Formats: sequence, C-alpha cells, structure tokens
Amino acid sequence: MNSADIFSLENAAMERWRAGDPMGYVETSADDIIYVDPSLASPIIGLGAYRAHMQMVVGKIFYQRSEFIGMKVEMHAEASLLTYNYRSTVLSPDGNVISQTPWNVTEVYFFHQGTWKIAHAHFSYTRHKAPVKLELPLPVSSSLVEYSGVLGELMALEQAAMQRWRGGDLGGYLDLYAPAVTYFDPGSPLRVDGREAMRSIYKQLEGQICYEVMDFVDPRVLLSGDLAVLFYRFLSTSLNPDGSIKSRTPWNCTEVYQRLQGRWSILHNHWSLINGERE
Repeated sequence: MNSADIFSLENAAMERWRAGDPMGYVETSADDIIYVDPSLASPIIGLGAYRAHMQMVVGKIFYQRSEFIGMKVEMHAEASLLTYNYRSTVLSPDGNVISQTPWNVTEVYFFHQGTWKIAHAHFSYTRHKAPVKLELPLPVSSSLVEYSGVLGELMALEQAAMQRWRGGDLGGYLDLYAPAVTYFDPGSPLRVDGREAMRSIYKQLEGQICYEVMDFVDPRVLLSGDLAVLFYRFLSTSLNPDGSIKSRTPWNCTEVYQRLQGRWSILHNHWSLINGERE
C-alpha cells in the first residue's frame, strides 16, 4: 500500500462524514483508537466508545464542499502518518458560501492483520482559543506516577523538554525534532513544515513563555515498530506571588516519534486547546 491508498481511505471516510454518515471512520479505526476533537474534554479511548460517540452525530452533519490542503503522507514499515489542513464548506442551494470551517488534522494509521486502521485521530480548529469555562475530568493519584517501557522513555524526553520550555528555553523541543518535522498549534494558519521553520517560530516566542507548574495528564502510547504515538493532556499553570493560581491553560498534545539508531525523534507535533473554540 502507498500514500495514495492512505488518502483513498481517508477521503472515502470523509465523503461519508460530510453526507451525514460518520461510521466510515468507525469502520476504518483500530480497536484501541485514541480520538480527540474540539467537542471533547477527554479523549475517547477504544473502538466501542468511539462508535457510541459517532452514533450520536449520525444524520446531523452535512456540507457540500470538502477541501484537503497540504496533504502529507509519511509511510513507514507498518505505520503511516497523515497530516493535512482541511476546510469544510456549507453552500446555499444557489451555490453561495454560507460558512467555512478550517481544521488541523492528524491521523496515524497502523497496518494490522492485513489492513490499515486509524490508531489515533486528532482534529482541532485551525485558529482557536480556550473556552471561558471548562469542566475537565482528571484522574487523581495519591502517589507519584512512574512510567515504564516506551512510555517511560518518551515521557522522560517530554518532561525534560517541557521543563526547559516553561522556563523560556525553547531549544529542548528543537533538539527532539526531526529535520522534516510537521507541526500544528492554535495560532498557525496552516501546518508548519520543517525544523528550520519551527526554529523561526520559536525565535519569535523567546522571552514570552513562563509558567511555574506543569501537569501531564494520563499519557498513553501506541506503538508500531519504530513509530510511537504519544498522547496526553497537559495543564500549564501560572502562579501568583502567594502561590495561588493565576491562570491555567488546558491542552491536548499528540507527539509522533520515530526511533532511529536507538534515538527517539519527533516527526509530528499537534497541540490544541481542550474544547478550543473558533476565533
């Protein structure tokens, strides 16, 4: 199977979606899928929960124009990383544009038992802002959470990079990025391509990022060969001088890592605000 076949799967599911039938995505998804979109305060874990979620929108979504922008497919041995910007357009009966919705889309397909299935899907509005109020269900542990295996390896990298990031040193993530890394965040109008483009963006952010507390919430990893998909929710919290909370920002984060010669590098990064609203 090649990149054209991956796009064919995605396009077929999207064509059904825009005609009110979301079950094409369900049929194309793996048993352990992790799914995120702007309507969710928590990720959907597993095919059963995903099917139940999609059944609630059967017959409720219709639009006439479907545009894939900057479609990029990276093929690996038993995994495929698909990223694109997307625009859904509702037209009036005479063909005039009523509304358009721009999206960032990350889809990771795994090849399993002779077929390609979506292991992880992350949808967010292209430009979006945090909601005024958010009810966020969080797991609470009374002891220190320790991660093992591949999840432990990746979380050690993430925690080290984020520790530098929250203090204003943005180089921790640049050190992890592959040369051809791709990137989505709430402020970029399109997908950002390449480490040097990321370096330019980060240079503009120097001195603007500082917060005291970082919380990684329920990180999970999906693994296929040397490709790993890491997903977690993240809370960045700034404090007042007296230690009380000044502000807190809730995030969804997808990191797609590849292990080459024993070293993990980030191929793709997708940040979105939980329940992010269109600007």
